Amino acid sequence: MSNQGFTKIRYRHLLSLQGEDVDHGELIVEGGIIKEVSSCPIEPFAGDLIDLSDCLVLPGFVNAHCHLALSVLHGKTSKTARFADWAEALVRRNAEVSRSERLRCLHAGAGDLVQSGVTTLADYLAQPELIAEYQSLPFRQVVFLEILQLKHSALAETLANTNKILEEYRPQRCLTMGLAPHAPYSVSPALFQSLRRVADSQNHPFSCHVAEFPEETRFLKDGGGELRELFQKLNAYDENWKPPGTSSMRYLDSLGVLDSMLAVHLNHIEDDVDLLRTRKMSAVFCPRSTRWFGRSPTMPVRRLLDLGIAVGIGTDSLASNDSLDFFKELRVAEEMLPEVSRREILDMATRGGARALGLRAGAIAPGMPADLIAFRASRPSSGCWADAVFDPQREKVDFVMIDGKTVLFESGRNGTA
Repeated sequence: MSNQGFTKIRYRHLLSLQGEDVDHGELIVEGGIIKEVSSCPIEPFAGDLIDLSDCLVLPGFVNAHCHLALSVLHGKTSKTARFADWAEALVRRNAEVSRSERLRCLHAGAGDLVQSGVTTLADYLAQPELIAEYQSLPFRQVVFLEILQLKHSALAETLANTNKILEEYRPQRCLTMGLAPHAPYSVSPALFQSLRRVADSQNHPFSCHVAEFPEETRFLKDGGGELRELFQKLNAYDENWKPPGTSSMRYLDSLGVLDSMLAVHLNHIEDDVDLLRTRKMSAVFCPRSTRWFGRSPTMPVRRLLDLGIAVGIGTDSLASNDSLDFFKELRVAEEMLPEVSRREILDMATRGGARALGLRAGAIAPGMPADLIAFRASRPSSGCWADAVFDPQREKVDFVMIDGKTVLFESGRNGTA
């Protein structure tokens, strides 16, 4: 279905996540935008009708951190390995993968995300030759060009390649490019600052994995430990690099790169939480990847929310997760965050993720993009419709609309009254 013309959607219940929820109503979509939301039939009407009168309708999920190109490594990495061992295995096995197998797994992973209700995707890609593949994916997307380079001698070449890629892939209606220096420990300070200048001058989102694990802190404080061993094994270490002697957050702040950054993981920020507020940063929590690695402590989500910081939810990659099922991500988030309500977790999975990415999405209201999902549901015994999203049996949605286009319509429906 095209995103042009008028489409009316009839629903059982609407979780708008912006304004009032609505029972037994209708909404109008035109040109990819929600035009009207009503609690009663909208007449007269001439256009397509999508009958979801037995369904709960809500905003599509925002997967705020993923690595689809690593889907090919599913089941090929160990949960019990040291981080450096896991990373070394990832690098070596990733290099052995054929392009055709990588693409097959990338598209299969994208299909899994759609089936579990993801309509907006922030994907982190270290293989720029694959960017064209993302243009065929149905999501509203930010594709972050992921850059790893600790050697200062490679600065000029890395910057030239980055600018060439950004010049080639200009923003489209539903696809924006971002820059993601991989981590404080894997990118030289001069490159970090240069990438930040590029991002600012061209208005690209800027993201980084930050304070993920104790070995990161050790490496930044004294230059030793398993990360140094890893870089030396991979011939990626710069003998002239000097450890900053401080935490990840304070190091990046000293480089002047934290403002408005989207920071992923943030497990070890005990003394640095207020920097997120003062630098107007946003954050992404990856529940199952965090659990997969057995991280402790974990991101202080409650504290960040209380400070007004936008927090999204991400699946991370299949190299550190068992699936890309976003419903499972929400259920594990609830288990890990007993101090955060279901409604707040839903907000993180929709509006929070969109806000973290700087996108206008994640809610159902006039003027918002028509990114919607729906599944058959009866009113939960609790009386709270948000509880239906956390049903332990829930794996798939019945309907997905992205930018006003119907991407998925399951269960033998024909889409008409």
